[in-house]
Amino acid sequence: MAKTVKKKRQEAVGGKRRLLFREDGAVTVFSVIVLSSLLLFFSLLIDYARIAAVHKLAEDAVRSGVRSVLSAYDSTLYERYGLFGRGGTDGQKLFSEVLSAATDQQERFTEPGIKLVRLKLENAALHSASFLGSHEIFARQVLEEMKYKAPIDFTLELAAKFIPMAGAMKEASVTIDLLESMRKLYERREAHLTRVLQLQEQAAAVMLDSGLVSMIPLQSNTGEIPEDTALGITGAYADYASAAIGMNNNHQQSDGEHEQAPHIKAYEETVRAFGLELRKVSAEMLQRHTKLQGDAITELEAARVLNEELQLLAEQANQQPGQDGYDTLASQRLPNSDQHEMPNNAASDLEQIRKTADELVKPDTWFVDYRQELTTQGTVAAAVDMETGSFQTSSLAALTSPITSQSSDQLLEGAASLSLAYGDYHEKYIQPAVVIASRRSTLEQGDIKSKLKEQDQQAESLWKQARGMLNGMTAIPQSEEHQQVFDQVKQLYSDNLLFNEKEAEAAASIVPTEAGEAHEAAKRSTSLMDGLFSGMGSMLEQSRDDFYFGEYVIGRYAFFAPQHLRSMLTEGEWSELAHAVSFNNQEAEYVIYGFHNPVGNIAAAYGELFAARLAVRTMEGLLESRTLGHPLLILSAALIYGLEKTLEDMLAFTERGSAPLSKYVKIELSYQDYLRLFMMMHKAGDSPSLARMIAVIEHNSGAILSAVPSGVTGEASFSTELWFVPGLMGVLGGMGLMNGKVEGNRYGTTQTNGWSY
Repeated sequence: MAKTVKKKRQEAVGGKRRLLFREDGAVTVFSVIVLSSLLLFFSLLIDYARIAAVHKLAEDAVRSGVRSVLSAYDSTLYERYGLFGRGGTDGQKLFSEVLSAATDQQERFTEPGIKLVRLKLENAALHSASFLGSHEIFARQVLEEMKYKAPIDFTLELAAKFIPMAGAMKEASVTIDLLESMRKLYERREAHLTRVLQLQEQAAAVMLDSGLVSMIPLQSNTGEIPEDTALGITGAYADYASAAIGMNNNHQQSDGEHEQAPHIKAYEETVRAFGLELRKVSAEMLQRHTKLQGDAITELEAARVLNEELQLLAEQANQQPGQDGYDTLASQRLPNSDQHEMPNNAASDLEQIRKTADELVKPDTWFVDYRQELTTQGTVAAAVDMETGSFQTSSLAALTSPITSQSSDQLLEGAASLSLAYGDYHEKYIQPAVVIASRRSTLEQGDIKSKLKEQDQQAESLWKQARGMLNGMTAIPQSEEHQQVFDQVKQLYSDNLLFNEKEAEAAASIVPTEAGEAHEAAKRSTSLMDGLFSGMGSMLEQSRDDFYFGEYVIGRYAFFAPQHLRSMLTEGEWSELAHAVSFNNQEAEYVIYGFHNPVGNIAAAYGELFAARLAVRTMEGLLESRTLGHPLLILSAALIYGLEKTLEDMLAFTERGSAPLSKYVKIELSYQDYLRLFMMMHKAGDSPSLARMIAVIEHNSGAILSAVPSGVTGEASFSTELWFVPGLMGVLGGMGLMNGKVEGNRYGTTQTNGWSY
């Protein structure tokens, strides 16, 4: 049994030996194939893993290089203007050094030992990706800077100071705008009506100067009446008739020819000549009178048309005006806005002034009555002319039949009618001219027009003083040195606009036109205040970008101190101002207005400051003058008050740099505060404003921002040695399975990375 088991074991061992050590090699070949496939697969897997590691290391190296490059920024731009731009160490040098540190060119990578990935830097290049001179880039950096540094609480407090005034300023703006528009129409209408009255008086003068008054002595006149007048001829007719009748009787008795007596012939010649002259004078008078009457009716119709326009404006005065800027600001609930309040019912008092505008409108019946009055004057003049014709006819008829008493009666009646007709015209339109005197009293409206004239003269005197102050800024001698700086800045401004592919906008497009007279200045001041409240309302309700830009300029740019104007306003001395108008003293004003001369920006800023103060002070003047009754008297008195107080405010700015916001809101606002408001009103974020901001920075720093990178892109090529089958890896690369290429026994890849501030 034991032998049998042993035998079987020996046979099994022998079978295994024959299987493993067969001489035909089939198993060996099979084993080689399997092991080779496994070796190839793991070789590819190892190299592929190494390639993936290469990509990761290369990407990290390029990213580190780009960030290192951006770590070197222009310290002047950052410290003074809060802007990040490439500066300092050469960027290409920094980039190359960082990449070299990440490759096996460093000593620590050349030490003995096994390292799965050994990078070799083939080449490196650094490219500027964006520039600080681009408006998009510049604006983004400014906004990022100001999001955290803008004094929002201070500006909200500034806006809160205006909230209590919003309702009153809205009513004042609408009232002044309405009354000024109506005043112009009113003055034009009154000029036409004055012309109508003048034409009435000229027509009466035509009647008086025609000579009819000497040819038709009034019955009320005493004294001797000349024979060559209507009454003289009538008075001498009885003697003529008696002589003519006696002569006719003698002629019949003598049965022969008989010459007329000289005195009879003279009387008849006088009557005929007088009749012809009377008709000639009367016809010429009526022709001229009719022409003047027609002109008067034309002027009256022009006045009526203007009155209709006044009526339309008055109807608008009774409607609720819409001023979005005032309403938006008034609806805000800001901290401390309730600490300052206007007088009770200030807005309603101003509204009542606005609604009194209908007092300037005359009813249609007034023009109907006046037209009838003109027609009646023409009718009375025509009656005089008609009576002259009747008298001529009666006098000639009396000469034809001197023997009848009827002729004498007709002549007497004609003379009386002529005298009465002329006397009627004389009394109504010449002396005492009751109709014209009544009309003149109506048109003059008592002493209102005289008061208006007096107030307008006073307002114009104050406006002349104010205009002299504002014009004085532009009249100072301008040095060539100052102008050269502005020319340089203008070139920088134009270059930046060109870099941003924007058309240069002429600075003249924002030139504030000077008001020709005081009333126009008041109306323009309310328009400016409309813009201020609109800007504040937009800032609080919508985008605050313009506010951020404005705060950036006010915080980092120099502005013109009002104290420089002190000697000019008080002493008329310009030397200090002439030295102070250098560019470096008015950078903020230049950004707002964009004039490329030493005085334009200052004049514009202080002109708007004057207008803003005039609007507030005129609102106060309306409240102070509301008891005067007549709307135009209220307007003129308010303007006088506004001009007087505004001139005081301008002096206050030159003394202490600030002035009270209002008589009712007793808080001080500085010139710098008003610049903030003007910046919001003029929208500081548009392309020309950004170009001017950049031009100022370039002028002060010497850097051209269009050449200062704010972002870079780094590109580098790396390679590493393949350990196993580079040919097969090349095939895989050719099939697009790898982000690189195989050359010989090395694998190469290129990495690109961009970054910006």
